[in-house]
Amino acid sequence: MDNSFANWSPSEPTTVTVQMFINSFGSLNAANMDYNIDVFLRQRWNDHRLQLPGNRTRVTVLNPAVQAKIWKPDTYFNNVKDASVHKVTMPNILLRIEKNGDILYSMRITLKLSCNMRLHQFPFDAQSCSLTMSSYANTDDVIIYEWDPEIPIDMPDELEIAQFDLLEDRRVTESDTQVYVTGNFSSLKVSFDLRRQNGYHVLQTYIPTILIVVISWVSFWLDPKNAVPGRVSLGVTTLLTLTTLASGIRAQLPPVSYVKAIDVWIGMCMIMVFGALLEFTFVNWLANKKMTGEPSLAFRLPLALFGSEEEEVGLDSGVGDSDKVDSEAAPADTNSYQDPEPIGADPKEPRNYYNHAMAVDRLCRGFFPGAFVIFNLIYWPYYLMRQHTPQMMDDTTFGA
Repeated sequence: MDNSFANWSPSEPTTVTVQMFINSFGSLNAANMDYNIDVFLRQRWNDHRLQLPGNRTRVTVLNPAVQAKIWKPDTYFNNVKDASVHKVTMPNILLRIEKNGDILYSMRITLKLSCNMRLHQFPFDAQSCSLTMSSYANTDDVIIYEWDPEIPIDMPDELEIAQFDLLEDRRVTESDTQVYVTGNFSSLKVSFDLRRQNGYHVLQTYIPTILIVVISWVSFWLDPKNAVPGRVSLGVTTLLTLTTLASGIRAQLPPVSYVKAIDVWIGMCMIMVFGALLEFTFVNWLANKKMTGEPSLAFRLPLALFGSEEEEVGLDSGVGDSDKVDSEAAPADTNSYQDPEPIGADPKEPRNYYNHAMAVDRLCRGFFPGAFVIFNLIYWPYYLMRQHTPQMMDDTTFGA
């Protein structure tokens, strides 16, 4: 039998009807930009040379040597990275011939397919991954592919994809003609639209980084002079922990040049933690700075706004309540600014800006949490709304 063509006349193209059953759908690999699927690929066409004589209605061909003598379409997947045919316990290939010459050629294959992902919204992204198939050697004057008109793509109801929801209402199949220098080839394409689930990243990334940022704020309640080791250790530890966590996140993603949603979050957390460390450096310098004259407005403003009648002083001198000075001390000159002296301080010692440092700490106790809350009120609604906006997915074009 001449199996160069499915029909006697080479000028008459063979129509191959394709139907796929998605047995399993592996999770998308963002680092490699690919995904795995396990499918039953079913191809149907008619070869009138194989019409069955007599009363037999169908024949199943199991012998590989006989299968090799029958014409079959040279179907391949354009965006495949790796593929394999299941061979346990026997090669998972079915070739069935109907009485009128209709042929069903079915095989179970596992495919690793490339998917050009756009990760601007990661991990609040929605991806569209495609599968494209066509003939490798036969142009459209020999083979024409078309999807099964009833059920082109089928899958089990309980199919689940790790970290993703498959949007079945946005599953698109289409037929096309691919034009190359070697000729025009009939092709089929199916696109799977997937929306990433947020639970995993909220538990593994967002909650830990929020806790790290909150822990860094504890330093605002520690004394800027006597708690130097504690504040330094707290700031450096939180910064290194956040850096390590960010490195683990980056290892899961490709080295793209644009800014992702997770980069915005990690960047803000870094600013918060590093800002708390820089704030300690400033207040420690301020608490040890000697007052040489009347303070400028920049030094007086924090104390005027965030100072209190009962200053948190005396901590740096280690003096208790028994060493408080007499409340009937001589009144200060009302015409010049006087920085409150720490309780129990030696009057011969030059005054410093310790109370100003405490006022800066009190300012940061409200400023840092407030800024972080405002950032969250902007960040979460913005990215969650974009993830569930169909227009965002429509604007995303993926090539095979």
